[in-house]
Amino acid sequence: MNQKSITFRCSASQRARLENAMLALTSESRTAFIAAALEDFLRYVEQEDVAALNLFELVQHIDATGNGTSFASQA
Repeated sequence: MNQKSITFRCSASQRARLENAMLALTSESRTAFIAAALEDFLRYVEQEDVAALNLFELVQHIDATGNGTSFASQA
């Protein structure tokens, strides 16, 4: 597989949440943690009922079914 790097910037609060989650899950690296999170998200959005949603509906669906912090409060 031909792998390519992806770099992104995040806010201090996003970085703190990332580091706290990595500690809680004893993840070996940020790359491994983000890759696992992306795989989980892609599996989630590939579900037939979720795949039919637009972005706004997807955000509402995640907020309604999740037990974490809402998207609006993280923006």
